[in-house]
Amino acid sequence: MFFCLLCHGLTPPQQDLCPACRRDLPWNQHHCERCAEPWPTPFHGLCQLCVADEPFYDQCFAPFRYDFPVDQLILQGKGGKRAELLYALGRLMAEALLQQDVVLPDAIVPVPMHPQKQNKRGYNQAGVLAQLIGRRLGIPVHHDLVLKVREPGDQKNLSRSGRQHNISRAFRVQRNRLRACQPPLRHIVLLDDVITTGSTINQLSRQLRSSGVERVDGWALARTGKDIYTQPSSPL
Repeated sequence: MFFCLLCHGLTPPQQDLCPACRRDLPWNQHHCERCAEPWPTPFHGLCQLCVADEPFYDQCFAPFRYDFPVDQLILQGKGGKRAELLYALGRLMAEALLQQDVVLPDAIVPVPMHPQKQNKRGYNQAGVLAQLIGRRLGIPVHHDLVLKVREPGDQKNLSRSGRQHNISRAFRVQRNRLRACQPPLRHIVLLDDVITTGSTINQLSRQLRSSGVERVDGWALARTGKDIYTQPSSPL
C-alpha cells in the first residue's frame, strides 16, 4: 500500500503522488524554448532576454514552475528535514524527461556546492538528483568535472551583467579530467534543483564550451518566473 506525499491518500503501486495531486502540480507548460522561463499563457519561441543576449547553453528543461507545493518539497528535501523527497522529485523528473522526448546527453554533471557547505549539509541535492536520474535513464554521472571554488554571494538584487560577473570565478572546470574521458563527452547536461536566473548554468556552459564540449544543456526540477520574489508560497 502506498500513500500520496501531499494528501496522504492511497496511490497506485510505485507512485509517489495520487493522480489528483499529480495533475495539480505546477507543471511548466508554457515557457521559453531556450531558458525554460515560465509564461502565464501559451507561448512558442524565445523570450526577449534569450533573443537579445544569446546564452551559452543550448537548452534548459525544467518540468515544474518554482511554485507551491514543488517549492516546499524542494526546500524540505535539500534542507535535510525530509531528504527522501529528493528521490520522489527525481523520479517525477525522470518520467517527464522521457515523456517530453528530451535529447539525452553523454553525461550528467551536477552543479557543485562549495566543499565547506556540502560538508556541513552532508550531501549535494543536485548530486542526489543526478545519481537517481542518471541511473533511471542510463546516463553516466560525473561529480568531479566541475568544482565550486568560492561562494559568489547573494545574487537576488544584482543586474543580469552583475550576476554573470559575480559568479564568473566561482566555478572551475577540471579540463584535464574532462579531456581524459573516453569516449569524449560531446554533449553534457548541467543538473541543478532550481534554475533561478540561469546565470550559473550560463557561466558553466561558457567554460565547458571553451573546454571543447559541443553541446551543453541545463536540467532542473523547477524554473522560477519573473514574480518569484513578489509572491511568497504558502507552507505545506
